[in-house]
Amino acid sequence: MKAIKDSAIYLVGELLSRAIPFLLLPYLSRKLGVEGFGELSYYQTYIVLFFILVGLSQEGAVTRYFYVYGKRSLDLIVSIGYIYTLVSGGLILLVCWLLQSEIMVYVALSAIFQSLLGVQLSIRQCQKQAIPYTIIQFLSSSLSVIFTILLLEFFDKELVEKRILAILLANVVVFLFAYFIYKGKSRKKKFQLNQYKTALMYLLGFGLPLILHNASLFLKGQLDRIFIFHQFSEADLGLYAMGAQIAAILMIVLQAINKASIPYFFDGLKQKRISLSQVHKWAMGSFIIVPLPALLMWLIPESVVVWLLGNQFIGTKYYIILFLFSTALVIPYFILVNYLFYYGKNNFISICSVISTLAYIVSLIGLTFTKIEYVPYASIIGSIIIIPVLFFMTKRVEKQQ
Repeated sequence: MKAIKDSAIYLVGELLSRAIPFLLLPYLSRKLGVEGFGELSYYQTYIVLFFILVGLSQEGAVTRYFYVYGKRSLDLIVSIGYIYTLVSGGLILLVCWLLQSEIMVYVALSAIFQSLLGVQLSIRQCQKQAIPYTIIQFLSSSLSVIFTILLLEFFDKELVEKRILAILLANVVVFLFAYFIYKGKSRKKKFQLNQYKTALMYLLGFGLPLILHNASLFLKGQLDRIFIFHQFSEADLGLYAMGAQIAAILMIVLQAINKASIPYFFDGLKQKRISLSQVHKWAMGSFIIVPLPALLMWLIPESVVVWLLGNQFIGTKYYIILFLFSTALVIPYFILVNYLFYYGKNNFISICSVISTLAYIVSLIGLTFTKIEYVPYASIIGSIIIIPVLFFMTKRVEKQQ
């Protein structure tokens, strides 16, 4: 019952925190216009890229450390991770300063504080603190919306930059709030230099193999924006990005369910209550759900979408449908990849991601030189190809246990 209760809290909290920025979409679409929204999506691509570099999968490292080694030295992992984030983030900021790009400085800082905040959320999650986790999520989303409206109403130029600045301010405020609460509850313990070295090796050992995995996710989730930005118009990118943005609501729901279930999934594997055959059955059964969100969107009239976003966004429904189908394919992916995460088979995950990404990139390059309407099919191709590879890898891991 506790698993169901916590899952419900995580899901409601995640949906509520994500629904607030979603409600901002009609405001942003009218304030920025289709071209401004396309430009914003272009810079958000760099936030994701910088986050991969400064984050180094610390959220996963913290969660795995807690379940495998306990919470005794968890603060050591958190501290060494933050040092890594600040050092690597400082190098990125130096490059942005040399390029004299103010907006890229905001982009880099947003990624840095997003990583720091993500670790705080991960701590609450692995300790099954569903309500504090939800409060932090809600504060982050609410402040982002508040700061966005204040800045976009106060200024009338460089609105894309102001939106990114609003995201940064929200991340900074909420991180400081969460961090001071965490430090206040943590036992003060001094660690030796060799312990910090061991923690750094653990972090690098966990995160570096996942660089390829995360880079693959970045390429599959963001590379198309860069291609479209240079191959088509900003207006085309605006329609495309808006479709992806709305379809991302489904990803938010699935990520919330996945985050809430991971502690119990890991515990089930640890206690031998969950077998690989069950995992495979769940993955196969999930394919029944995959087409349903796209089908529901197909039934909604285009006029509803235009009424919500504005007349500039006619044609967005087509992209929403395709991205919903592509996004839903993450359901069997989550089920299978969490099995590999539990056993620490990050190299296997990276191999799967590379294979899928290569298929995606080849498809993307070919489709980019046709019509923009065909570009979303690259995401579907990449998402489908990784599933049979994951089936093979999980079977291989079972034989090694």
